[in-house]
Amino acid sequence: MKNYNILIFPCGTEIANEAINSLKNHKYFKLHFASSEGISYCNYRDKDISILPYVTADIFEEKLNNLIQNKEINFIIPAHDDVAYVLSILESKLNAKVIGQTQQVNEIVRFKDKTYEYFQNLLPIAKVFENTPAKNSFPIFTKPIKGQGSLDAQRLNTLQEFHTFFSNHKREEFIVMELLTDEEFTIDCFSDKGNVLYFGARTREKTTRGISIQSTFISDISLNKQFEKHATVISKELNLHGIWFFQMKFNKDRELRLLEIGPRVSGTMMLNRSRGINFVELAIYQKLGLKVEVIINDIQLSLARALVPIYKHNIQFDNLYIDFDDTLLLDEKYINTELMKLIFQAKNENKKVYLITKNKKFNLIKTLHKFGITNIFDEIIHIHENDDKTNYMLNNSILIDDSFQERKNAKEKGIYVFGLDNFCILFSNKV
Repeated sequence: MKNYNILIFPCGTEIANEAINSLKNHKYFKLHFASSEGISYCNYRDKDISILPYVTADIFEEKLNNLIQNKEINFIIPAHDDVAYVLSILESKLNAKVIGQTQQVNEIVRFKDKTYEYFQNLLPIAKVFENTPAKNSFPIFTKPIKGQGSLDAQRLNTLQEFHTFFSNHKREEFIVMELLTDEEFTIDCFSDKGNVLYFGARTREKTTRGISIQSTFISDISLNKQFEKHATVISKELNLHGIWFFQMKFNKDRELRLLEIGPRVSGTMMLNRSRGINFVELAIYQKLGLKVEVIINDIQLSLARALVPIYKHNIQFDNLYIDFDDTLLLDEKYINTELMKLIFQAKNENKKVYLITKNKKFNLIKTLHKFGITNIFDEIIHIHENDDKTNYMLNNSILIDDSFQERKNAKEKGIYVFGLDNFCILFSNKV
């Protein structure tokens, strides 16, 4: 198989993060990145970022095709709803293939009123109010016809709140519907010419900016049968091919209602990827005309994630010095696996790595041998407890040490110093 260049645009979204993490270690795919928000928008990842105009700009198509030509791009992964929509329209004019659904599909699912109208007699749809709701209909819910996440979506409790809201918003740009108050679900799917090859239903227990950050696979057989039935209808009706997802929610009577259909990667598809379903990889193979199949680890999984810091720094160093007791070895029992990551990152970058220690417990060699890490260091420097580590350290170095005094001594000699709480800023984010 030959190598392919993949463009992820825009590269600063949670959707982009999922696409990047799906492909970053793939031997045949080289990732490229573009943004319309500037480099800082892309989370300081250590990568070359091309700047494109917004998709609404007249010159967007021209600039994108120039980038495709210059970088020899084969595939584009849209990482935003509007980008997915616009690229589906432009695909025939682009010199690269778009990982997504057709223009016809995007025209339907990008607009919630069109989605609900299209599936009115095929799927359970929430009640939609075309006119001003009656007083006894409240509370209700309103959200943009064209939108993503929870932007401008709002619960309206009274008729007065309804009138106040629409005194500041255009009624024709919003859909007003019954309030769905119970559990919400995302069903990640992969189809081949309308046939559903895989569906994975998960909860949306906690969300941030419309992205689920706490999610659990659905194990209820009856509920999964309902999701499978609805997935089959959606996929057949729209003749879906590749990655997509849909969201549903219970109403007050615990009846499922359709929220939306997404023709792209979802931000938390990683839960399914943990089972063995790499949606993005499958979609590229599919675009190449290859036959795809799915294999899964039939395991029950839950996911909880927090914001992950990605740092950009100006530190240049040639040598990494690591303390042993309470730094590399924790509780006299465990190897610090996060620190091991940094050690091998330094070795990958051809930097020298030294173990420097005043260990007096006579467990140094035995411990290193037990964990099979004796030979990962360029040198093991074992010094007397009254000696100064800086006497053995070269210039242009970093010291990782739990001891404040050791760090203070090294800092006074011009050496960068970090404790166990902050050395994570040194982690590379190369992809």
